[in-house]
Amino acid sequence: MKRISIIALAFFATGKLDAQRLYFNVGGGTINYGGDLQDKLFTFDQANHGFSFGASYKLSKYIYVSAAFTTGKLAAADFKSNSDRAGRNLSFYSNLSEGSLTFEVNINEVPEINHFTPYLFGGAAIFHFNPYAYTRGEKVYLQPLSTEGQGLPDYPSRKVYQLTQFALPFGGGIKYAISNSITISAEVGFRKLFTYYLDDVSSGVYADTSILRREKGELSAKMSFRGDETDNPLQFSDKLKRGNPGRKDAYYLCLIKLSFALGGDAGVSNTGYFKKMRKQTGCPQKVSQ
Repeated sequence: MKRISIIALAFFATGKLDAQRLYFNVGGGTINYGGDLQDKLFTFDQANHGFSFGASYKLSKYIYVSAAFTTGKLAAADFKSNSDRAGRNLSFYSNLSEGSLTFEVNINEVPEINHFTPYLFGGAAIFHFNPYAYTRGEKVYLQPLSTEGQGLPDYPSRKVYQLTQFALPFGGGIKYAISNSITISAEVGFRKLFTYYLDDVSSGVYADTSILRREKGELSAKMSFRGDETDNPLQFSDKLKRGNPGRKDAYYLCLIKLSFALGGDAGVSNTGYFKKMRKQTGCPQKVSQ
């Protein structure tokens, strides 16, 4: 994330930027995750608030480059599931922070010719997460517990997962020009991840709880399988898959964003859409001297 921040600061701090092409963006909405503790890959079930802020620079009529910081909270629990998975009773929470650098392509030029356009975006991001859960009211971080045997000599192929990782953001939205320097947009953004462990649950089988007790202690064994805390527990076996091997985890945001341009005309001329608006509404035109 530090690398993304340094690149963004260097990009937007340079004196060569035309202030009339520079926008500051703020956004708010929902953030959610798709993984082994969710019934569906995309759903608003168990979603939380998400926020973003950043800046965009207009490279051409249709293309922007943007740097943004995004934050939110991810959470999901098996007991909210409609499947048999509720019997294992796993859950997780994680605060998430992300720095991204993306390119945005507008279908129409806004606000020069149009006041409305769809757009697409894609780029690169670095994000930080740290899954935790609660037991008897106590907050417990899961990664150090090696709940699937990560980093233990009995499971040499199971590596300890990193809490800061790389992601590929992509998505799209629709944008509306409120004025010559203010736009509002509705956006859906997805993150392709390269980890199974956003929720501390991978595609592997359960670890032997006796090994977890020996190597990491009783708390590790307890947090690896929590079916014994339910009235209808799933039958435990270290031969069963703990997660879905068919897909890696993901997270996604649905945001409403407001963009403010520096400079009154946002780098556009008076020959475009807003000049047409003034003519139609009878606003006085500039008189040549």
